[in-house]
Amino acid sequence: MIRFIFLFFITFSLFSFPTYQVVIDPGHGGIAKDPMSEHGDKYDSITMGYLEKYKQGTESGKVTEREVVLALSKEVDAILRLTETEEGWIKFSSYLGQFSKSKTFPRIIIKSVLTRKSNFDSDTASTDPNALYRLYDFPDPKTGVRKKGRISFINEQKPHLVLSLHLNPAGRGQTGGMAAVLTPGYSTFNLLKEISEGKKKPKGFLNSPWSDWMVFAGNWSKLENAVADAWIYFHGYWSDRSGKKTELDKFEGYRQNMVSWKYADDKGWESKAKQGGKGPYSKTHSGFHADGPFFEREKGKKESWRREGGREGFGGDNYYATKELMRFVQYGLRLQLKDEKGYPEVGPIQNPYISTYSLPTYTNAICAFIEIGYINRKRDIKYLTENRKETAISLAVGIYSLFGGMEVRKPKAMPILPKGKKLNWERYGNYFEEVVAP
Repeated sequence: MIRFIFLFFITFSLFSFPTYQVVIDPGHGGIAKDPMSEHGDKYDSITMGYLEKYKQGTESGKVTEREVVLALSKEVDAILRLTETEEGWIKFSSYLGQFSKSKTFPRIIIKSVLTRKSNFDSDTASTDPNALYRLYDFPDPKTGVRKKGRISFINEQKPHLVLSLHLNPAGRGQTGGMAAVLTPGYSTFNLLKEISEGKKKPKGFLNSPWSDWMVFAGNWSKLENAVADAWIYFHGYWSDRSGKKTELDKFEGYRQNMVSWKYADDKGWESKAKQGGKGPYSKTHSGFHADGPFFEREKGKKESWRREGGREGFGGDNYYATKELMRFVQYGLRLQLKDEKGYPEVGPIQNPYISTYSLPTYTNAICAFIEIGYINRKRDIKYLTENRKETAISLAVGIYSLFGGMEVRKPKAMPILPKGKKLNWERYGNYFEEVVAP
């Protein structure tokens, strides 16, 4: 009886602390294998097929993105899990003490889950090597039953925060470093729509912090690429270069209906989409109406908080969380690896990559999407492999700070400092819970 009371007390005590859910998403994991009809991603229930090849990620020699980010993600996951036990919290607090002037820290529990624990290399005999790694839902090749992709898995966990780790290839003159990956909210996409309709002047976008848009169509301007991405966001199709005409042979799908969540359109939406006409499935701006659960969500305050404005000037809480974690890595590596020569050199924080990325858009969580390094820059890979533990500690401490805040130590001549300010989680209310389909 006494032992039962003791165990009850310990369990009750642990769960009386504020508890937060984190999902760590190591980018990619699968293989860009032919035929696309069997091994692709972005399954579309209108065309009944995959719309693109699986995005395998980048490689340089024997170094692969999928392996580097998986190993780092596992390390971060293990450190965050220390917060779940009294003994582990003591160890975790010692990491916090390296970064802060404080001697004690408010106790929180961080529940951590990985979206994957392996790569396609782990099961080379599989007939569907991308089954564990697709972003979007897909049908079982034998039964046709819909299986959940990584985005649906993430939403199923109802996380407060998603940490998605990736690597980039560096071009000529690129010294390395790290960068955020961002998607704006409804207001910016609507501005781009109105620019393409001639209702607004381009300067409204060109003078905004979103103007440094990712270029996919290489001979198009950044504005032209942004306008095309707005068409994809609203219509599921690319536009032509003028931004005034739908490219019906370039279909990206109605992505809000490719995941299992509360904001998918009602059953039978496919027949309405095939009919087109006026409404949310219109193939023209003039006939389009932003109706349905997804667009109602997009127009809400919480999505604006997540993706617009915010402490970094734009990008909302997504950008603050991402940039703050990058600052913690920059700070933490220098702090932990300092020697008699001083602070080591770390690649800079680059400008963010901006486009219609899936993860920041189709999840109900603060999304810290980080290109954590450049795969063909030795310094970056050294930190991510030889100094993996120090990098992981920096990310884990940064995640704690986003939830609880902390007073960061300010060593002399430290070139970059985190803010140490927690996010305003309270204003989101039940947002993180209200994501799974009833």
